[in-house]
Amino acid sequence: VEQNQYYVDKTMYLPLLEEQPSNLFFIRPRRFGKSIFLSMLRAYYDIAQKEKFDKRFGNLWIGSHPTPMQGQYQVLYLDFSRASGGNGSLAENFDRYCSMAMDVFGKVYEPYYFPGYAKKMEAQPDFVSKLNYLNFHSAEYGAKLYLIIDEYDNFTNVVLNEQGNEIYHALTHASGFYREYFKQFKGMFERIFLMGVSPVTLDDLSSGYNIDWNISVDPHFNMMMGFSETDVREMFDYYQKEGMLKGDIDAMINEMKPWYDNYCFAKASLKTDPRMFNCDMTLYYLRHRVNFDASPEELVDKNIRTDYSKLKMLARLDHENVSGGDRMSTIEEIAAKGEILVNLHTSFPAEKIVETDNFRSLLYYYGLLTMCGTRGDRIVMCIPNNCVREQYFGFLREYYQQRKEVFLPHLK
Repeated sequence: VEQNQYYVDKTMYLPLLEEQPSNLFFIRPRRFGKSIFLSMLRAYYDIAQKEKFDKRFGNLWIGSHPTPMQGQYQVLYLDFSRASGGNGSLAENFDRYCSMAMDVFGKVYEPYYFPGYAKKMEAQPDFVSKLNYLNFHSAEYGAKLYLIIDEYDNFTNVVLNEQGNEIYHALTHASGFYREYFKQFKGMFERIFLMGVSPVTLDDLSSGYNIDWNISVDPHFNMMMGFSETDVREMFDYYQKEGMLKGDIDAMINEMKPWYDNYCFAKASLKTDPRMFNCDMTLYYLRHRVNFDASPEELVDKNIRTDYSKLKMLARLDHENVSGGDRMSTIEEIAAKGEILVNLHTSFPAEKIVETDNFRSLLYYYGLLTMCGTRGDRIVMCIPNNCVREQYFGFLREYYQQRKEVFLPHLK
């Protein structure tokens, strides 16, 4: 808003979120607008940004419908995708990032405490000590605390994918430092919002952090991430009225739909809500139309292709889970038939990813499958669109050719 950029309004979900329990957990695939949503959440509730409400939110839905919680919290914002860099050990790099975030918190909110508060925060030796320091003084001064964590599982997913289950298990179980941090969060923050792409890490942390309320498959929030066709049409209409977009908008949307649309995240929404577009792909297409007055030659943005190393891990797990040679594996069956039946699991530990419905559920959480119907008590999952289909097929051709397995006839 402050940079005069187009913003698809999602503020109408704020009152709905406030009606939920105080500790929320929400997952969506990559490139669906999670980070910018949390940025909006942070700006709305932050007491230090309260005076900017009219400037930032005045023209949005919430500008005419503010809630009593607006601008009432000191917000600790952590992005765990930034916590794995550095030359130290996993624990050192993670602690360094979180400690820096706490030091910034101390500087921002010192006016709500006492002179020298920020320096004393910086003097604390590690992240847990800083949390204890905050916990003590926030209670003393009656401060309301809101914890927002973006990419809550990014750090551990990198460890799981690249360093294996043994190291991952050490982080998230027993006295692992990652688990210990989450134990500190319980009872300290008035509100918590965690966002990521998979429920695996939270399940492994459950004995240390068991206060979350998962709204990922709640139909009230089915459309909270991504763009509806109405969102896309309004955005394209705006750029056309401003003279930046030429052409037939209906034709553009019809061209985009098979490639970017068709996501549904709640069983109860299958018959009630429109399907959702991937945000990144929609903006990729629009940017190309605005800049070049033409559709992109390649309708798949190379920047969002699922990296092969992750798919190779999934394929390896899939084949490890196949018993006997008389049935296709999960990935093969999906690629051949275009759909598969799933008992969707909202929680499972890393060590049980290989179990059939857990593995199929994980493909859904990664955005490689989406809900497209029901059959009895089971959900019919399908490849959502050509963008994902191309990822499947491109990977499978390479992967199975390397393994010299006879699979190419299924790809016709």
